[in-house]
Amino acid sequence: MIVENILDAIGGINDEAVLDARAYKRAQSNSAVKWVAGAACFSLIVTVAMAALPGLLKGPGGVLPPPTPNLGPVASDNDTQHNDEPTQLPGEKELTINWDNVVVNESAGPALHAVPLYRDPALYNEEILDAEGVRTYYGWELAPNYVPDGLTGGGKAVSGRIVQEKATGNIVEDQAGRGFWVDFGEDGNPKSNDDIAIPRGYTIRASRLRILHCCLLPVDEERTTDFGGVPVTLSHAALSYGDGISNVPAGYYDIYVASFTLDGVEYEIEAQRLELEEVIKIAASIINMPYSEDFVVGCL
Repeated sequence: MIVENILDAIGGINDEAVLDARAYKRAQSNSAVKWVAGAACFSLIVTVAMAALPGLLKGPGGVLPPPTPNLGPVASDNDTQHNDEPTQLPGEKELTINWDNVVVNESAGPALHAVPLYRDPALYNEEILDAEGVRTYYGWELAPNYVPDGLTGGGKAVSGRIVQEKATGNIVEDQAGRGFWVDFGEDGNPKSNDDIAIPRGYTIRASRLRILHCCLLPVDEERTTDFGGVPVTLSHAALSYGDGISNVPAGYYDIYVASFTLDGVEYEIEAQRLELEEVIKIAASIINMPYSEDFVVGCL
């Protein structure tokens, strides 16, 4: 399709962006109700790209209202409060989550998708990073210590992109990404393994300059949650899928985004069909390296 080809041609680090766009497009093809934000996004991508290629940008239907975010188990009157109960991480490592201090910003839906500007090859050098290049530039391969059960980092694995100005050697664009999904197709793109067209999994992106993201629309007063002293912005939106026709079920799925800056690198974790607790564990496993036993999410 034209949108996919344009994004592929501009290329590099936006492999994951293309995957997200394909996932949304598959969901739209199964639904009689168009997402207003998504439709505007794809229209804008095609219009701007066909005009000059200097740069591109990336609703619930009439079923049930979107669910509220899952903020963890709720203690009954007969139960002890769960706020300080440890959550197990792989390797018997523990993570303490104070749920009363976890703040989720509720978003209206996906934001426009920013992608790299066109750079004149006479003026700029572009380098596509493999796993070794990502490790050299960022210090690791974007493989968190925690990966939810059932997800794998197969497919296109980790990749990155750096653009340098020839005259000065200054880096003007940089980004790397890695996806962990429930399944992958032969082309390396994530795919669903059930009757919901939206794949389950997440993408982690990193940049020393500026994340070019498929994020969620901001809220008026964005609040953060403390992850061991690092402020993390947690955002959520519930998006519709299916149309209830032709054996395609209709419902909602969750998107969570965790954004933070660590050691001069900006990170963004974007998760589809994962619980909030899983997203918190992923972010915590990145921030809490090397591992510290007294790491707490949700400190005052």
